[in-house]
Amino acid sequence: MIDIGIEERERIIILVFTGEFYIDNLPEVERVWRDAVYKKPRLIAMNCQGITHIDSTAISTLVKFLNEAMTKNIRLIFYDLNPSVQRLFEVARLHRFFTITTRERFEKKFCVSM
Repeated sequence: MIDIGIEERERIIILVFTGEFYIDNLPEVERVWRDAVYKKPRLIAMNCQGITHIDSTAISTLVKFLNEAMTKNIRLIFYDLNPSVQRLFEVARLHRFFTITTRERFEKKFCVSM
C-alpha cells in the first residue's frame, strides 16, 4: 500500500510518498501524477523518504513520468530517497537520468521564496 500526500507551492507540486510502491498501486500513483501534470506546474518533486519498497514496474512508471515531464516542459526531481531505494536507483543507473537530491538542497534551490 502507498499513501501519497500532495503539497502545492505556486507552480511547484510535491508528491510525498509513504509505503510500498509496486504494481498493485500503480493506478493510484498514475492518477495522482495525471492530476499534478494537468495543473501545468513548472516542477514536480517526489519526496521519496517514506518509500519502503519499490519494484521494477514502479521504476518503469517513474521513467515514463520523466519522459512525459520532459515533453511537457516540467522539471521532475526526486529527493530524500531512503538508503535502500537510493542503492536500487544507483544499481539501475537511474541516477544518470533522474535529478536526485536532498530535501534541504531542493528547498534551498527551488523553494527559496516560500
